[in-house]
Amino acid sequence: MADPARISRRTILSAPPALAFAGATFGTHGSAWAEPGSNGILWPADQELPTFARPERLDAIFMADDTPVDVQLLVMTLQGLVNRKRPEIYAIKGNPPEGRKTWLNDSGIPYREFTDPWKVINAHLDRAKGVVVYDPDVVETVNVATTLAGLKDGVIVSPELAKKLTAPPHKKLVLDDLRGRFASNTEATAWQFENLWPQTSHRALLGINPGQSKPIPPDNWKGFVEIAREERPIRNTSNRQVYEFDISAFAGGEKVYFRMQDSQPSDGWGGALHQLTLKADGTVVADFAIGTDTERGVLFDRGGAGFKPQTPTEDSHRFADGNSYFIYELSVPAGARQLTLSLDMFNQFLVSVSKVAPAVSSDDRIPASLPLRDYAVALGAMPFWLGSDNTPQEAELMTRIFAAVEKGTPYLGWYTGEFAGVKLASAQGVYTLAADFLENTTVHSGFRAPIVAQRPAAPPALENKVYLTFTTAEGDNMQYCQHRMRVIWDDPARGRVPMNWSVSPLLIDAAPLIISRYLKTATPNDYLVAGPSGAGYFYPSFWPQDNLATFLAQNKPYFDKLGLDMIYALDDISMLQEASAQAYADQLGVAGIAYNMWFGRSDTTFLADGRLPLSTQIAHSDRNEVLRRIRSNAATDYDGSKPVFIAVAVAAWELGPTDVAWIMDQLGEEFVAVRGDQYFALVREARSQGVPSAIRSAPSTRTATPAPSPQPRQ
Repeated sequence: MADPARISRRTILSAPPALAFAGATFGTHGSAWAEPGSNGILWPADQELPTFARPERLDAIFMADDTPVDVQLLVMTLQGLVNRKRPEIYAIKGNPPEGRKTWLNDSGIPYREFTDPWKVINAHLDRAKGVVVYDPDVVETVNVATTLAGLKDGVIVSPELAKKLTAPPHKKLVLDDLRGRFASNTEATAWQFENLWPQTSHRALLGINPGQSKPIPPDNWKGFVEIAREERPIRNTSNRQVYEFDISAFAGGEKVYFRMQDSQPSDGWGGALHQLTLKADGTVVADFAIGTDTERGVLFDRGGAGFKPQTPTEDSHRFADGNSYFIYELSVPAGARQLTLSLDMFNQFLVSVSKVAPAVSSDDRIPASLPLRDYAVALGAMPFWLGSDNTPQEAELMTRIFAAVEKGTPYLGWYTGEFAGVKLASAQGVYTLAADFLENTTVHSGFRAPIVAQRPAAPPALENKVYLTFTTAEGDNMQYCQHRMRVIWDDPARGRVPMNWSVSPLLIDAAPLIISRYLKTATPNDYLVAGPSGAGYFYPSFWPQDNLATFLAQNKPYFDKLGLDMIYALDDISMLQEASAQAYADQLGVAGIAYNMWFGRSDTTFLADGRLPLSTQIAHSDRNEVLRRIRSNAATDYDGSKPVFIAVAVAAWELGPTDVAWIMDQLGEEFVAVRGDQYFALVREARSQGVPSAIRSAPSTRTATPAPSPQPRQ
């Protein structure tokens, strides 16, 4: 399919869903969508995400965790359809960490509580013109059905619910039935890109996982026997070598199963594999490098593990961090007696082998419901889910979708593999907003709340001290800002120690109540900074260089509204490239950048002709290890004759203000914690005074070397 005509979305915008079947060409740029009309959505040309009408009263559904998935999907799509005009439905499943009613109560909007979703469904179902039936055997049809529901003013249903809703008293029309239409998930996505994409809104992309793993039985791994475990805390590939194992005890069948896990799951540096070779009686029967068609053909269960493709400086590898794993199914010749397994691997590996197949693979999926689906229906967008690191065919189709939108378009959702997904998006000029678990976006986008920019703080007098600045990770992750951040923000220890809190600047559009809450309740020691790597998550070195300055200029109004003067940036190289640094300095003029995380030490350098200081960050999920690294960094650099600067990334899923306060309590008086704006002001002052060795040299900004792998998102 030829890419749709791409006229700048900054000048001529997509038509709203209400116009899709009224003569307008929905998804092209032939009609401005800037003023609220019958759909109630306001989306000016200079606004990254839309504003919904202000809710007047809400029906709040608090669904139990065991609510059937098809009912959840019905609720989510009905919510999007209804809230398109004015938000009326607020839906929560289970009990989010910040509490079910926390944000709802903060909003001040009156609401009625329901625990039976059918009471709300029955009250609002008359808004739907009909139902779209998805195919439970092909989970991607959940997304195709969602697209059709957004275009046809319908809701999506399972075959079972279709029987119920087409019968009295509802008597809903079947707008489309996707059963038996597609043989695979990729085929379903390709079909909707070919046939539905031209009718949809292109101002935002949505990546919504429509499936979940089948339940894993407790005895699924009963046949596996451990053969190797790395006990040392190795995170730098220093133990990479080819390890050889005699696994003849597992001969006698047609298959053997190899499983890689993380021997120390708390810190996110699990086993990584580059190459596998299996010999049977001295003959090679399996030999593959990671990322090849051969490797993918024997991958029995991805298990949530990650994949990093080949780069000029790093071999491709599959890695199992935390609780993830991966399993290969390897064929063995009949009668083979001697089996030898060779593994080119590194870091904290845990290897086990079985000759019995697990009963279930986590790759076997059934339909699931994620809360972002209401947003897709309301916007008339095309949600899709492709494996960014699964197959070349899926990656190619994902690239085509990314290439079909204007540079600077947001992608809300997530990926099967973070590195591969962010690289694919960045290369096409698409930035990522981790939002797959962002709840009630169609409501939060309608809440009104004052946004008052934070003010800078004057730095203390420069002394010969060890200056620390602590920055919470994950701020680009909108669902983190909604859930986990609220929990650690409410930690009574917040404010004891200066901390930088990374946030998504686009909360101004998507959830103003959330960002307003953080601004209003911040103590003088709380400083908001932009999460990776600006308005959203992208790798600057992969972004089209002829567009980077334009895109960062597009970020600037959001920085100004919040008073953001520091960025926590991520890239897949160890040092920000000079061209990227120039663009940041020219377009955003920030005080400094805290760069990447999971380094063993922190170094600071000046880029962009000396205009932009950048500090690499040390990090760990265990506060004891963070403390050890701070002390190690200081022991190397600090002798009392000059100031030293150390940037620390706080692993926000595991640590919070209490842990940061504990770390500072263990350190001596020579250690001083400061906010990020104060930190970079002191860095600049030290440099201007020519303090010897106050600012260390960093690796060449023109050499792209691998960065440490961040811990997988949660």
